[in-house]
Amino acid sequence: MRPRIALAVLVALFALPASAQRPGRPLPWFGLRLEGLLATDSGAPATPSAGGVGAYALFDGREFLADASADAFGGDHAEFFAFGLGVYYPFALRPLAPYAGGGLKLGFTKFGGGGTFGLIPYLAAGLLFGREGYIQVRTELAWFFSASSEDHGAGTPSWHANGPMLSLGLAF
Repeated sequence: MRPRIALAVLVALFALPASAQRPGRPLPWFGLRLEGLLATDSGAPATPSAGGVGAYALFDGREFLADASADAFGGDHAEFFAFGLGVYYPFALRPLAPYAGGGLKLGFTKFGGGGTFGLIPYLAAGLLFGREGYIQVRTELAWFFSASSEDHGAGTPSWHANGPMLSLGLAF
């Protein structure tokens, strides 16, 4: 019996035609997410890492997704506080939708140096579970690039930090 249930769930997620978005569904979805990042190229002696939280509003235009977000990270020689906008292409009009895109954040970063304020472009790919429901789960892997350079002291070159960010969000 259980294999039949699992098969029915897979068919519903991937094979059934997508329905129109439910009428009366309030937009956008508001969500909270847990996040982590590594500044793999920061100029610091060790790789700074941080955990954090974020909040977002996700708009679903059926052929595109867009979000406004706020993120706060803190951790091992790392600080990251930013507000951003992103646009993504969903590869399916189904309840389970993979997506890819990018965006731009504005904020403060500090990865072992004196810190800097500026633009932070990023590329992202993720999965959106429950796209047509009232509760969504969103998982995303992004790569950020700090456009402003961070000074690490006299006699050392400044660095443009970059690295991966991983998040898991829940929206209503």
